[in-house]
Amino acid sequence: MKQLKSLFIGFALVALTSPVFAADSAGSITISSPANDAVLQSGSGNKLEFNVHLSPTGNHVHIYVDDQAPIVFRDVSHCPCSIDLPKLSSGKHTIAVKEATSGHAMTGVQGTVTATVK
Repeated sequence: MKQLKSLFIGFALVALTSPVFAADSAGSITISSPANDAVLQSGSGNKLEFNVHLSPTGNHVHIYVDDQAPIVFRDVSHCPCSIDLPKLSSGKHTIAVKEATSGHAMTGVQGTVTATVK
């Protein structure tokens, strides 16, 4: 019985400390472009490039530029992904990519950058 208890504790410790186990359940969003604090050109032609690893509850992402309505982006299975940003006026802008469930509830997994348009 003592050996069985030791074996169980050993398996439990491996499961709790395994980096693969933790990474599989977390989900992540990385924005590769624009870089944080980047300077962009005014008007159109600016791209958002990002990578998504959905968490178990994630289904797609919402992309926010400041307070504008979100861009719903569903095809994250082929990331890294890229989209054209909407026309940006001069000034500072916040760009966020947020993971959403199939019911559009935010999961808390997100990536955010700020950029200045000249």
